[in-house]
Amino acid sequence: MSKDEGVRITDTINFISTATVPAAHNAQRATVADLLRDYDAHGHIADTVSPAMSQGSNYAILERDEVKANRHYRRAIILIRMALQNADRSVAPRDVGQISDANLPNELGNSLGQIHTTLHDLTTKLALLKSNPVSFLSDNTFNMVSAGATAPSGVADYVLYYDTLNSQYNLAPEATVKNWAAVSIKVFHLHVQPYAGLARTHGPNGQSLAVVGNAAYGADLMVTTQLTGCSIVYYLNGATLVAAHVQPTGGIDAETMCTNLRADATLSNAPGLAVTGVFGAQAPKGADPNNYQKAGNFSFCIGVKIGGAWNLCAQQRTRGVGGAKVAWTIAHG
Repeated sequence: MSKDEGVRITDTINFISTATVPAAHNAQRATVADLLRDYDAHGHIADTVSPAMSQGSNYAILERDEVKANRHYRRAIILIRMALQNADRSVAPRDVGQISDANLPNELGNSLGQIHTTLHDLTTKLALLKSNPVSFLSDNTFNMVSAGATAPSGVADYVLYYDTLNSQYNLAPEATVKNWAAVSIKVFHLHVQPYAGLARTHGPNGQSLAVVGNAAYGADLMVTTQLTGCSIVYYLNGATLVAAHVQPTGGIDAETMCTNLRADATLSNAPGLAVTGVFGAQAPKGADPNNYQKAGNFSFCIGVKIGGAWNLCAQQRTRGVGGAKVAWTIAHG
């Protein structure tokens, strides 16, 4: 981003914080301006946003205060739509260009109100996820975004945002999110490990599959990416949760891997290497909370610490936007 483009964003954020808007939206100016400043400071405003805000150059009118103000309003509305509402770089400038000059303060106020409503909804939904996860997962389409193949297990900065294009709530690493209004949350991220890489030993009691367990700490949510045949091996006892996300590799199918893990897995960092259960692909799901049905579904597993005790919960939903969903508790402390 060039210096001029960066200045354009900074100046526009400053304008938002003091712009004349309907009185009902006055208190929302600082909230939105602060959110945009935070996004800008962390490099979360896409490079395409500032050029799209440009109103061109017309030196003959630069000293006309009314025209200058209108240009500021248009830039502000474009910035909010592109940086916080995921509007397209060509659509946002075109649509904002069609707003009459007289209606610009009202439209900026409406934009501020929309972001305020979004943040309130996200805050409410996050509180519900942390207090009653099955209720949240039963009523809302949910998606967890991967932190990447190289991201280790541990405490990470995530955000919750609502993807209007796919009608779903996304929990994603903070650094990956651009162009959506979001609320921040600390989580314990659980990385993926390949089944083919598990150490195998043979003893008097048969084969042992050594799964590397990760003790969840430092956050009230444990998250991992979507399960596409993977299994979650876990030890759960009250405030102690040790877990691992194992991916079927080496030519094994998901169902067989799950069966093998249930029979032979040990879990490092768990007391006595003990395994409480394995949440894995086994069709049909039936009455076993440790089963999910892989074919035709998206499946997720999330840990939620409530009242000092961990709960493992699941959402399984049919593929496609608005797919039917079911949620349940896998295990609780």
